[in-house]
Amino acid sequence: MKKLLLASLLAAALGTIGADAEGLARYALSNGLELYVLRDASTPLARMQLAFKAGGIAQSAETAGRFRLLERSLLRQSDQGLPSPVAVSLAGLGATALDGGTYADGMSYWFTIPSSLLAQGLGFWATAFAGSAAQVVEVEAAIGESLAAASDPAAIFRAALDKRLFPKYPWRLDLLGSEQTLRGATAPSLEALRSLWLVPANAALFVGGDVDPETVRAEAERAFSKWKAAPDPWNKPLAPQAKPGVARPTWIVYPDPSLPEGLGAVEARYRGPDPAADPAASMAARLWSALAADPAGRFKAALTKDLPGLQGAGSIAAAYVARRDSSYLAVGAYFVVDPASPSADRARLFKERVRGFELTAMKADPARYFGPAEIEAAKARLLREREAATDDAEGAIAALAEDWLVSSVDQNLGFAAALAKTGAAELAAFLDSYFMKNLEVVSLRMNPVDHERERKSLANSGFELVTASNAFWWKK
Repeated sequence: MKKLLLASLLAAALGTIGADAEGLARYALSNGLELYVLRDASTPLARMQLAFKAGGIAQSAETAGRFRLLERSLLRQSDQGLPSPVAVSLAGLGATALDGGTYADGMSYWFTIPSSLLAQGLGFWATAFAGSAAQVVEVEAAIGESLAAASDPAAIFRAALDKRLFPKYPWRLDLLGSEQTLRGATAPSLEALRSLWLVPANAALFVGGDVDPETVRAEAERAFSKWKAAPDPWNKPLAPQAKPGVARPTWIVYPDPSLPEGLGAVEARYRGPDPAADPAASMAARLWSALAADPAGRFKAALTKDLPGLQGAGSIAAAYVARRDSSYLAVGAYFVVDPASPSADRARLFKERVRGFELTAMKADPARYFGPAEIEAAKARLLREREAATDDAEGAIAALAEDWLVSSVDQNLGFAAALAKTGAAELAAFLDSYFMKNLEVVSLRMNPVDHERERKSLANSGFELVTASNAFWWKK
């Protein structure tokens, strides 16, 4: 499999990928649907994945949650508990269970099927997304999910961060929606979403396994012949999320019942580089996260030394979450709550040590802060992780589909070359733009008992109290 992927990478570099290229082939069908086929004869199976640039990123305040509802209407059971026709069709093919769902960057679904049933598998997708009109089903189940999230500590905290870091369009990250937006859904409104967003020009089909690319292309043309071409909804780009995400440093505290008494969590979160809009910074962010997350690296060692009370280097996390329109960077840690050391002061000290000391030193001279050998070792880890994740057709197809949604297939194929070009200068530019010239949301989480003891000092220090009543964007 690695040989085939390397051949694909070389072909991409030469600009020759197509029906005759070894490994990955890409086509545009007559109706505008993109088709990517990765040939791997090592197993008589084929993974089929269909993706749309829809979902959260395409939502408005009025339609939040309705793409998930549309998914239910097309692929799930009805309110009466009867299997949908597409579910019956899939079960009869001997395929694995349909997986995937609605995400912030899109809608993506996949299954694995015997390669000999290629035509039937393609027919399933055509039936599911180019067949009968969408109907409103499972509304009560969808509302139940939304109401459950409003009482789930993890969902409350996540919504509070999204609302503050992405205040311009927070509903693009709310995949469940509110009871109001869900109850307002009608069959015509769901069909309007489908006819605008779930169209060939906004979709890509990925097939990987023991298949012949030209055969897949011919069968796909036949299966999707009735799926009529329609305008690409992205011909009129939506306005992006704001950069920076906040106009001033923002401080929040959440009394989190899922944390045990005596243990707190602090995090500084920043608006990060979106891969499609700023690919160089995105690759630098990936490298930075690999360096900062190293358990034996300088970054964690410095924070452990300078911030007494942290739960050791293993409690410190540094991450970059890449999304098409809402990427973010985060540095966080767990600490022991100490009545003699106010948590508000510790959060401010954490932010100052992270940004004012360590990230500033990184930006000034990344090669000195980490060292050339450490940078090369981090690159090698990133490449090994990617190779391990894409070492078979299933993993390679999953990575291609994810990168198509978040950035592009070309960025997927060019990953190794782009990483090789990323060094100290690129790290410094990224750190300057996304930390030094950026602003953060600093959050504290602590058990409600601990919070009650410190409620007054936290309020006096400017920490906004997060509750289920104000966390979600639709709760004013």
